[in-house]
Amino acid sequence: MNTSMTLPALFYLLIALFYFVTMLGALRKLRIYKIADYLLVFFLFVSFLISMFLLSQELGWLRVFVEDVSRRLPWYGLILLSGVLHNLTHSVFKEQNPGWARMFLVLFLIGAAFVLDANLFSLPDLLWSGSGVEITRLESSSILLLAAWAGFTGFSFLYLRQALASSDKTVVKNRSYYWVGGLILFIGGSVLLFSTHLILGSVLLFAAAVILDYLVLTYRLPDLRTLTYQLSSSILSGILSLLIFALGFLIFDRLFKDGNWYHPVYNAGLMALFLLFIHPQINRIVQRIIQYILGDDFNRRRALRKYSKRVSSILDLELLARVTVDLICDELDVKDGTLFLADKLESEKDPPDWCLRAVKGVTDTVPDLELLPANNPITRVFVEEKRVLTQSELEVIPKYQTIPKNLFAWLNSIEAEAYVPIHTQDEWIGLFALSMKRSGGSFTDEDLEFLTSVADQTSVALQNARLVRNLTNIDNELRRSKAAENDALEKIERIKRSASDFISIKAHELRSPLTVMSGYTRLLSNDPSLMDDEYYQKLIQGLLSGLERLQEIIDNMLYTAQVQPRSLKIDTEPISLYNVIDQVCRDLQKNVQARKITLSHDGLGKIPKVYADGSALKKVFMYLITHAMTHTPSGGKISITGRHIPLRSELLKWEGAEIVVRDTGIGVDADLQQKIFQDLAQPEFVELSFDEGVSIGKEEVTERLSVVRSIVEAHRGRVWVESPKQGESELPGSEFHVVLPLRQQSHPTRVVE
Repeated sequence: MNTSMTLPALFYLLIALFYFVTMLGALRKLRIYKIADYLLVFFLFVSFLISMFLLSQELGWLRVFVEDVSRRLPWYGLILLSGVLHNLTHSVFKEQNPGWARMFLVLFLIGAAFVLDANLFSLPDLLWSGSGVEITRLESSSILLLAAWAGFTGFSFLYLRQALASSDKTVVKNRSYYWVGGLILFIGGSVLLFSTHLILGSVLLFAAAVILDYLVLTYRLPDLRTLTYQLSSSILSGILSLLIFALGFLIFDRLFKDGNWYHPVYNAGLMALFLLFIHPQINRIVQRIIQYILGDDFNRRRALRKYSKRVSSILDLELLARVTVDLICDELDVKDGTLFLADKLESEKDPPDWCLRAVKGVTDTVPDLELLPANNPITRVFVEEKRVLTQSELEVIPKYQTIPKNLFAWLNSIEAEAYVPIHTQDEWIGLFALSMKRSGGSFTDEDLEFLTSVADQTSVALQNARLVRNLTNIDNELRRSKAAENDALEKIERIKRSASDFISIKAHELRSPLTVMSGYTRLLSNDPSLMDDEYYQKLIQGLLSGLERLQEIIDNMLYTAQVQPRSLKIDTEPISLYNVIDQVCRDLQKNVQARKITLSHDGLGKIPKVYADGSALKKVFMYLITHAMTHTPSGGKISITGRHIPLRSELLKWEGAEIVVRDTGIGVDADLQQKIFQDLAQPEFVELSFDEGVSIGKEEVTERLSVVRSIVEAHRGRVWVESPKQGESELPGSEFHVVLPLRQQSHPTRVVE
């Protein structure tokens, strides 16, 4: 027995120690209900045994066994490894427990080979001969072992092919590509061990075991494309640095080798120091070249600036969803994505449950999540940890296997590969759900960091857009309330029209008896015998005066019923306000002189012509001037002035004219200035009237001003009164303002609505 430690024996011992350490690390990472983890530990254990077999062979410790058996022990281990790898591939990519019948088949084949090698049944060395072919007992054992190894390894490749063909998930495809590399290393190491190249075969087998350990226990694998980019840039920059070093060394050696101070060591040190400073620049240049060749843009900072500029001013949720998802898809080469709004279901509950509503605009087929429970690991990631969650984590990490069924079904329905929460300072407000990359690669650490920055950039815009949507909803509610209010006002207006119709009918009915009474009274006034008697003369004149007043009241009632703003028909034509007001002043000249009041109208000739109904405007200014005369004492003044109103002023939306009727009378109380033009009677005006010659009742004053309002509003104008106060002793005076547009929307005849 050779007990001296040779170099190969030391190598096998180191490999066995590496297997043992790797197996301990896998045991520490074991997950509940994950059969793949246990198969991986068993795979590492069998690999450890193979290394120990090789070490024992090198040291001669296996001479206690039959020579053929001791020589085939590594082969038995390889067959067992191929069976374990077959079941491991099945459990990782088929996502179900492997059939244990395969393991029994592996053990049966190894047992059959062991029986042949140990010759337990005393079989002859030559088992079969014929047709020039002879098969010995040892050859049949080798054929059995090689066939078993080839079968199980081939089925492992078949499972990989089915996984790539049947799944569109990035995590499955990316893991499959890495798994192929591990299988190739396993095949290469096994072939070398079969062909007695033990050291090199052990190295490849150990590399395969390390790769499989990493693939099973790591939930998020680096993207092959990114890994290739990093490796190629490092290798090319290293080669370029070595070329620069060699070229610089040769140039310096050629130029300065004859100098007494020159030494090759100095030359090499100088070039090494030079490369120390320029290597980062070389690496950066190589990366840019590779980026240009691959057509990728890895400048995340520029992409973030572009993203921030695009989304900062967007206030529409649908537009924000389209822009943000499109920019992310373009930058990361993602197929598609969806923006969800996160809302609390019960704000008073701590912690609250959530719901996720997909923002329409990107896709209309993604379902909403009606309930995201507070106490589950996915909610804690989004709300508390505030980090990106990947599909590979959901599939591999055990704690995510206990999520509710509705959440599991929703995750499967949206087919996303990355979930990026969007937060304000204190609250979770949204979620990006992104599908796989078009290249099939997985999301790298740089991608996840970029997505986190994108979510931070989106939070303010999303908060503003949600606020705008809420305000829009409130505005819609107000509009609906306004529409209901308009309906109510329309009903009130119909009631008013009904009342006007009633008044008009009754006024017409009163005319007949009034005409009879007026006729008989005039007959009495024509009788000289009655008129010569002072007593009867006073009675008859009182009757005539009362009948005339009653006739005037009835006429006002009829006109008031006809001139409501919504039903008044006006015939518009270009007229001069100066001519209208001048004619009214001429008609009232006798009354003005009788009351000893000064009436003037200045500055009206510069006002442009207005489209209006001349007869209706005459009635407006007739009533306003008469009202001013009624409430102005003898010796007072009434002045009428006007001015042109420019387009879009505070008084009127259109270009127009303003007429002001000022008097030096008793004024209008502030509380009555808003009511003076209403249809209801105002008793306050009777008590302060200065018109002693005519008995003017309160109905006349209010009806006439109501007519004024109706006519002005029918012209789309405005009328109001201004007065500092009311008092018979102070005589503060009043100002009646009439604002009319220069042009009407339709003419010569239209119905004002």
